Amino acid sequence: MPPFPPREEADFAPFFPPEVLRRGLAYYQEGRVQRVFRVGERIVGLVQGSAEAPYQVEVGPGLVGRCTCPYPDFPCKHAAALLYAYVEGRVPDLAPLIEALTPDEAKDLLQRLALIPGVASYLAEALAPGKAFMEGVKHLRRTFRMGGGEAEAKALLLRLDRVGREEVEAYLEALLQAPFDPEPYLKAALERYLALSPRLSFLLGLYLKHPSEALREAFLRAGEGEAEEALRLLGGQEAWGLKRGLKAELLFRLGRVEEGLAALREGLEGVEDYLQLVNRLLSLGRMAEALRYAEEARDWFGKDPRLWPLLDLLVAHRGLPEDHRARFAVRPNLEDYLALKAKLGRGFFAERRALLRRVQDPVLLARIHLLEEDWKALDRLLKDAPLEAYPRLAEALEERLPEEAKRLYWERARSLVERGSRKAYQEAARLLGRMARLDPKAAQEAASALVLAYPKRPALREELALLLSEKSHGPVEK
Repeated sequence: MPPFPPREEADFAPFFPPEVLRRGLAYYQEGRVQRVFRVGERIVGLVQGSAEAPYQVEVGPGLVGRCTCPYPDFPCKHAAALLYAYVEGRVPDLAPLIEALTPDEAKDLLQRLALIPGVASYLAEALAPGKAFMEGVKHLRRTFRMGGGEAEAKALLLRLDRVGREEVEAYLEALLQAPFDPEPYLKAALERYLALSPRLSFLLGLYLKHPSEALREAFLRAGEGEAEEALRLLGGQEAWGLKRGLKAELLFRLGRVEEGLAALREGLEGVEDYLQLVNRLLSLGRMAEALRYAEEARDWFGKDPRLWPLLDLLVAHRGLPEDHRARFAVRPNLEDYLALKAKLGRGFFAERRALLRRVQDPVLLARIHLLEEDWKALDRLLKDAPLEAYPRLAEALEERLPEEAKRLYWERARSLVERGSRKAYQEAARLLGRMARLDPKAAQEAASALVLAYPKRPALREELALLLSEKSHGPVEK
């Protein structure tokens, strides 16, 4: 990066995103830069944006700085406008002039500057940064109650490096009341907090109120440096098991593996607890133990869909009939159905009907009936199936029963055209395109029949134009 402050556009322009730079130049040319000052190696000023009050902008070496606008990244277009104003206006460096002032002159100058609203805020931050920051937090809380505050949260975030632990704690507490997702702001603010001799009890209190990943990680990082104090705070019980999870993770990070596993075992109350324990055991290479707890969770929680990863594990590493049966109960699928059929032998037919009753997806039922060549059951299924299922059923039938698949595509396409919307016509054309893969001529005839049935619908003709133009020389699919 060239020396800062810049002498010409080429010193800063290459380091801006092109669109940000373009908009910043436009702002400068529109006269939106109200004030620009140089103080040593920093450029500060006011730039009028979309808000009523101008944004306060400060840019330093490396294009590091801050702006009170809501733009999530820096440098923003207001910073670009400020730098254009600086290189075009040749602003003098105020630092030598300030150093030449006597104490009385400096005091008099500050008193006069304090009467200018835009400058007064800079003086407040410079002379009493902590007090000014706490006023900002107070305003932030009020803004949150009105449903906004993201721009204000960002502006305070940019000032965190100038304040101490008390101010950062106030900011973190306020963020928990945000009407938007505070996680990005929490993450950035916690980095500053961890550099300020953080209080473990404060971090834990925040995490128990708002169990976010950023707060969890901050507590663990701080707890690694004060292990005994952290473990003391994590003693006892609380409703959601959050402290227990933190305790186990901290013990693992400290290398106290068996203690960490013991903490996880103590809290086996729900599916999530078993998932956490099994995943940890797998990461340690303790497969047999992981399978034992996966089986225990299966027996306790039956059809809970959250069990799927544990049931997958059991099927992959054991594949017993009860494993396939349990996974099929949670989410019926062809793989488990066929596995049970193969492994149970004649005994399978004693529970086949019960298995089929669990299947709600008509497409899966159709695939099962096709494999077993149960034509009567398939015929009943197709007669009762809703129109919405026809396309997926047709896809399942294409290879074995192409004529039936063509019928289903045609019936669904016709029902869609009856709706009379462009979107429905597009979907109908897509289905007839799939039909054309099986029988191009039949698909063209179906498209022609629809157009003839609805001659006053030009949008329908437009959507079916490709099919209508085909002369039986190949399949078509939109």
